[in-house]
Amino acid sequence: RSALQEAVAASIGTLPEREAMVLQLYFVEELNLEEIGQTLDIGAARVCQIKKSALDKLRGKLSDWN
Repeated sequence: RSALQEAVAASIGTLPEREAMVLQLYFVEELNLEEIGQTLDIGAARVCQIKKSALDKLRGKLSDWN
């Protein structure tokens, strides 16, 4: 389990800054899409797109863990 956590953390570190920030705010800070949008001065729909893109990239990088 700790190896998977390290792999996830390393993969997040390779994401573009905005994508990593959205994931941080959503999963760690537990903000909703609207709150993240207000923080980053973008719409909730755009936050949703960024989050999806980041998660798709993480799934691709971590596909060996399936």
